[in-house]
Amino acid sequence: MLRIFSFGLLFVLIGILADVGLGIGLRLGATAIATEVRIRCIEREKQALLSFKEGLVDEYGHLSSWTIKQDCCKWRGIKCSNQTSHVIKLNLQVTSRVWDDPLRGIQIPKFLYSLHELRHLDLSQSNVNGSLPYELGNLTSLIYLDLGENFAVMTTTLSWLTHLTSLRHLDLSYIDLTNVTDWVPSVSANPSLKKMILRRCQLSSIFPPHISFSNSTVSFIFLDLSDNNLNASIYPWLLEPSSSLVHLDLSNNALRGVLPSGFGSMGSLKYLEISYNELEGGIPKFTENRCSLKSLFLYYNNLNVELSDFMQTLSECISLERLDLSSNRLNGSFVDFTSFSSLKELDVSYNSLNGSFPKSFEKFSILTSLSTGGNQIMGPMLDLKAFPFFETLNLHRNQLSETLTNIKYLPRLKYLDVSSNYFGTLLADDMMNLTELRSLDLSMNSLVLNISSDWIPPFQLDAIQLRSCCTSVSVFPNWLLTQTNYSYLDISGLGISGSLPQRFWNLSPNLDYLNVSNNGIRGRVPNLSLQFDYNPTFIDLSENDFDGSIPLLHSSGLLLLSSNKFSGEISMLCEVCDWHLRALDLSNNMLSGRIPDSNNHLFGQVPNSFGSLVNIKELYLGNNKLFGELPSSLKNCTRLISLDVGGNSLIGEIPTWIAENLQGLTLLSLRLNDFHGDIPYHLCNLSSLQILDLSINRISGTIPKCFENLTHMTQVNYSTSQLFVFSYGISLDYFVLRPLRIRIDSIDVLNTLGLVATMDLSGNELSGEIPSEIAVLKGLKALNLSRNNLTEVIFKQIGQMEQLESLDLSGNKLLGEIPSTLSQLSYLSFLDLSNNKLSGKIPKGTQLQSFNASAYRANPELCGPPLPQLCSRDNFEDMDGQANIWFHFNICLGFVSGFWMTCSTLLLKQSWRDAYFTFLINVKDNIYVTFVVIAARVRNCIDKQF
Repeated sequence: MLRIFSFGLLFVLIGILADVGLGIGLRLGATAIATEVRIRCIEREKQALLSFKEGLVDEYGHLSSWTIKQDCCKWRGIKCSNQTSHVIKLNLQVTSRVWDDPLRGIQIPKFLYSLHELRHLDLSQSNVNGSLPYELGNLTSLIYLDLGENFAVMTTTLSWLTHLTSLRHLDLSYIDLTNVTDWVPSVSANPSLKKMILRRCQLSSIFPPHISFSNSTVSFIFLDLSDNNLNASIYPWLLEPSSSLVHLDLSNNALRGVLPSGFGSMGSLKYLEISYNELEGGIPKFTENRCSLKSLFLYYNNLNVELSDFMQTLSECISLERLDLSSNRLNGSFVDFTSFSSLKELDVSYNSLNGSFPKSFEKFSILTSLSTGGNQIMGPMLDLKAFPFFETLNLHRNQLSETLTNIKYLPRLKYLDVSSNYFGTLLADDMMNLTELRSLDLSMNSLVLNISSDWIPPFQLDAIQLRSCCTSVSVFPNWLLTQTNYSYLDISGLGISGSLPQRFWNLSPNLDYLNVSNNGIRGRVPNLSLQFDYNPTFIDLSENDFDGSIPLLHSSGLLLLSSNKFSGEISMLCEVCDWHLRALDLSNNMLSGRIPDSNNHLFGQVPNSFGSLVNIKELYLGNNKLFGELPSSLKNCTRLISLDVGGNSLIGEIPTWIAENLQGLTLLSLRLNDFHGDIPYHLCNLSSLQILDLSINRISGTIPKCFENLTHMTQVNYSTSQLFVFSYGISLDYFVLRPLRIRIDSIDVLNTLGLVATMDLSGNELSGEIPSEIAVLKGLKALNLSRNNLTEVIFKQIGQMEQLESLDLSGNKLLGEIPSTLSQLSYLSFLDLSNNKLSGKIPKGTQLQSFNASAYRANPELCGPPLPQLCSRDNFEDMDGQANIWFHFNICLGFVSGFWMTCSTLLLKQSWRDAYFTFLINVKDNIYVTFVVIAARVRNCIDKQF
């Protein structure tokens, strides 16, 4: 009975619990259903969004979830409120790397202004355009607004920001705010704003006079104003709310002079970057116990104090973790940083530091990155055993010596650059622990690499730089064959001779930079056109002994194959060139044939021809065996800045399209060919031309007077000629060291595109006079008009060409006297006026008389030093000069003789002496009496009149 009762009670309890559970379940379900109903998209907003989508071209399906059947609250980039169902978040940022995104080319949609509940709006990187609408101020609920990196958006005012009183995050990066003068008061009136990013908005510090910084209510935590045009007038506004700032970025602006002392009171600041400005001196000392800095970046300024003094101002910043002072003018010795116990990254490269590393620096064991390159630090290497956490070690361009043995104690090292020092031996065992190494630069040392041919390194490198690093290297270092993932390989100047291993040409598919130049490598280069995932931007095989046909090496940047033994038809080039190619150097090879032409138009598929290289900037085909005319397809290469086809057998007239289509040329060399006809006047339109070489052709006619329009040659550059040229028209990332040698008779002038302007028209059939308009070209360093048929006199204005260092007018039919203004050319170091019909006397002047007589030879009527023949006028002047000398000598001799004879007689004979002095006394008395009588007569006459 008891058992039955127990079972009954149990069933009752189960029933009660079931009822309770069912009730709870029903209530929860009802709540869920109600919630789902409550957060359904509002139809009006859904239709507005769909209408917006209809106006887009969404080729890549970014908005594929935006369909009429689906609730808009579930669409991509949309979020609705749980309480009101209104859209509160709209994120149309395109994060994929697809160039065509749905918002490209449209303006900010007007329907946004009706989304009054919107709190989060992100249209960054969406490629919208037009002006920022004032109606954005209607979105008064906004907390987050990001319109950054829309490069075609601009505005003239930000006053609408004053209505967004709840805004906490604002990003307008890359929007053109050039004409906005109210940006400071607009953001200052917003008390909620904590994070603002206005990077690269072309802001300036030009404020209306009525602006008052003292009324600012904003209290920023994060502020990025980098890449603008702000100057020191922005400081009062920045320092006003300084108590709350944690992150401040003012890099790449127009800040000059010394930082104000207010920066030393910014106690909350943890990140400060003011790099790429023109700051001078040091920085203000931080208030005691008020420095919270963890990151300080001041690179690329003009800070010019001693490093020890600079670090003293940071003595309160003991929590500093990252410090970058590179590319300034800090001087003095390397200091002890051990008081900054938290410092992990230190960069003082490219300053004027000297001395050696202090021994105490080796206590700085927490350091993970050290960069001291580009200084004059000397002496022994650091004891690297003290730095087990090193990940980056950059010591390039110093004067450090000894061995690199201790790098074995850096197991975490990823980046090692010890180039341009004096390090000695390096063993394979020294690198066996560098399992994390990704970049290695040993260039420009005198290392002895004791590495066996079968050594297998423990690392896989991304960048390998061994340029002229080692001595006693004649064979290829086989350990390089084990590297398969590198993007940068430079083994130039290693002294490698013979053929490369066939496995070497199994280059990394990631290769971007390859340089094997200045070796003695022989053999043929295989077809590498399908080797890479992306075409490399730099390939340099020059200064070797490669032979065979032009290798199939596709490059989208620079392809340098000069000074080898490549042969065959130049038409093969059509299979080599990538249309992205920007520089091609095939000079000093054995190529033959016509330069390929094309009549294709640049539409549809890109044709394989020279004319299709629409991005090329430098083309060097000199010293080969090319013939025919310059192809007209080259006029499509409108970006060319250097064109050199000298030393071939090209024919025809100089094409006028060179000046009409290649208006950016700075170098034009057609020398040593068979061009004929006149110099086209169109060349005068090449205002950027610095080097013009038309020498050794059959060009006739006269020298155009319009050469005065070559405005770049008129600019005076006081830098003296240097031996090398850095041509950087190709890319800011790669610099081509290309010496350009221009032959000027017996002198070689090695020019620099950035420093030297030269003109060489020698060895042609030019006639007529040398136009005086050439004197306007005051920037010319070298002028060669020799071996032509030029007549008339040398223009007198030649003295205005004050930068001339070399002048060759020999082998012409020039008449008349040498203009005296020629002696004003103080920089002139080479002169040749020989083999002309010049006459008269060589003008006097230290400059002209210092040249050898050969500079004036074969001018029969020319006379005067340094020539041995004297002018006739000089002979008479010499005779007159000798007579004058004897005349003055005789006068002096007679005076001295008569004086001493008279004095001697008076001294030796007393009667003569007495008579002489009596005579003098009588003369004195007579003069006195005469004076008194005359004075009395004058006085009597005056008395009678009055």
